[in-house]
Amino acid sequence: MKWVFLSAFFACIAVFLWACDMGAIEAKDLDDEMALLNYGEFNEDGMANLIPDAMAACNDDPQCVAAMEKAAGNGEVFLSSSEAQEEGGSSAADSSSKGGSSSSAQKGPVVPSSSSIQADTTSVVSSSSAATPVSSTTVVSSSSKSTTPIVNGICSPTPASVERGGSATWKYVAINSSVTIESYDWTFDEGSSITTSNDATPAVTYAAKGSYGASVVINKGLATEKEVKCQSKVEVTGIKVSGCTCTTPATSLVVSSSKSKEATWTVSGCTGAEPFTYAWGGGISGTEASGTMTISAKGSYAPTVTVTNSDGMTMSPTCNSVTASELPGASCRFGEHNYDANKSSMSVVPGQTFYFKAASATGITGTASMTLEGGGTTKTISVANGDNDAVQLTAPTTTGSYTYTLSMDGEEVCTAPLTVEYPTLTTTCSWGTPVMPGASVQFNMNKCSGWTDAMGDNATMVLTLDGKTTNLTVSRWNGYSGKITVPDELGTYSYTVTYGGKDVCTGFVTTAYPKITSTSCGFNFHSWENKYFFTAGSSFSNWDANVIGPNLSMDLYQDNEKLTTLSVNRYSNGDMYQLTFPTEPGTYTYRLDYQGNTVCSVEREVEE
Repeated sequence: MKWVFLSAFFACIAVFLWACDMGAIEAKDLDDEMALLNYGEFNEDGMANLIPDAMAACNDDPQCVAAMEKAAGNGEVFLSSSEAQEEGGSSAADSSSKGGSSSSAQKGPVVPSSSSIQADTTSVVSSSSAATPVSSTTVVSSSSKSTTPIVNGICSPTPASVERGGSATWKYVAINSSVTIESYDWTFDEGSSITTSNDATPAVTYAAKGSYGASVVINKGLATEKEVKCQSKVEVTGIKVSGCTCTTPATSLVVSSSKSKEATWTVSGCTGAEPFTYAWGGGISGTEASGTMTISAKGSYAPTVTVTNSDGMTMSPTCNSVTASELPGASCRFGEHNYDANKSSMSVVPGQTFYFKAASATGITGTASMTLEGGGTTKTISVANGDNDAVQLTAPTTTGSYTYTLSMDGEEVCTAPLTVEYPTLTTTCSWGTPVMPGASVQFNMNKCSGWTDAMGDNATMVLTLDGKTTNLTVSRWNGYSGKITVPDELGTYSYTVTYGGKDVCTGFVTTAYPKITSTSCGFNFHSWENKYFFTAGSSFSNWDANVIGPNLSMDLYQDNEKLTTLSVNRYSNGDMYQLTFPTEPGTYTYRLDYQGNTVCSVEREVEE
């Protein structure tokens, strides 16, 4: 007996060493269960005590139960220790004290086969003889217990893991599927949404985290009744955090040695068991949904963040990165043209076009987008290393001093001042003569000194006379010559020509009527009518027909008495007036006046 025990002991050690040498030990399978059950048959020195434990473990293992039920379908039944005693009438310990078959027949593994175990027999048989007592591992026919098969099987949930508030469906799977399942009686652990159910596949909801099991009685009250405790449980986890994003609008920054920048990341879009808490890292500290990082050197920056919900579940979204670069250098330059944009400052007239250039740029890889701002204008320009093409701009229409700034991401690269003003121009101006009231009179301006290229070839100047203004288009080379209407009242008036609010020329203009004279006015006697006529003649001085026109109205007096008004033509005398001389003898003076000035006079002696 001891020899057998020692042999088994050393055999176990040899198998253990061999298994270690071969690598990892695999999990016990159905063949292992069968070998252990049969190997215990010949252990006459106490190893048979392992059989009840093995049978109990098999009942708790769905795979082992499935194998046993498969064997039962072939007419074989594996009995528990108590069942073996009831069927065989003795235990394994009893068999060792009784006579019977030789020990050699009891010491080898009992392997069921079609020749040693027959289905549907009415007696207990062994591999040696029918008189041999049955041990706790003896294989007997199904008819030894009952002709009614047991509904063996396994139950489990699907899915095996759900989030809090989720549902799992429980299902029982029969091994010997030939048996009809008439009823299900489910019982679920406390914390399940239902405690019992008679459905074949009940759905159960779980409101709290934890591990939840179930059991089911099949065909309760029938001969085929079977109670199964489900070996698999539902693992209920917290609700997962999902949908979180971590972003910042500032994907690029420009920093300088004297000024750092801040970038803010925000976590949004999270779902699942609010409220959320936030744990920042990688340059940001804090517990709010947004975190701010201070960046003072070039490089790529991205923080880390872990979002935790009320169930303790976490998610760590990837935050987009911010690229920080150092501020490049450049010089701001002006010019009247693209090719001469090399002035560090410039003076222009209002509304003038000029050019701006980013010169001597350094520290730029490829091209950099920069902002040019000044004089109410904002432009985005591309700047590369070295001198860049000039950009055409228009000066403000209001005089003043303006600063043009080139910046990158809010950081100043360079500045340059621009002065918007009108230049000081001087010239002389005069009126044509005579300057008659209300007449359109010639006004002349000579070429102006102080004229700049920025003004172009022509400039608009303003003539102010008697409170009224007239715009003059003045040539750089020829000045101005044109007719201006003067006040229609006699008097002396000041006038000023200005450019950009600055005086160009000033003076006075006096409106007056010209003193027209004639040497040919007198009397004409028409013998065929026997009448005398007065005529103004045709020889006039100080009569500029281009200024005052070809016709004037003049008054004829006899002595100091006005006789009539004549329309006098510059070239052809115009009207003639028929005279009726006084009846009293004497000398009479006939005078022709124009605007109070005597044009001519002639005397006439009247005799009795």
